[in-house]
Amino acid sequence: MAPSLKHLSYADPVCGMAVDPDVAAAQTCYNGVQIFFCAESCKKAFEAEPQKYTLSRSEGYWRRYLDTTGGRPPACH
Repeated sequence: MAPSLKHLSYADPVCGMAVDPDVAAAQTCYNGVQIFFCAESCKKAFEAEPQKYTLSRSEGYWRRYLDTTGGRPPACH
């Protein structure tokens, strides 16, 4: 059984802000990974250039996102 998203927070890969998935302003699915955003503008920025935020998995906000999820963010689809 997948862990509950309750009590977890994720780093928005665009701005780095902590996001509670229960009250996230926006979310999207990218390559089977559910991603949460603090604002619709961050989601739009991510969707316009996802490679900008995911290219380097070893640094930046994407690294923080993976770290906050234990390297296994929630799957979608």
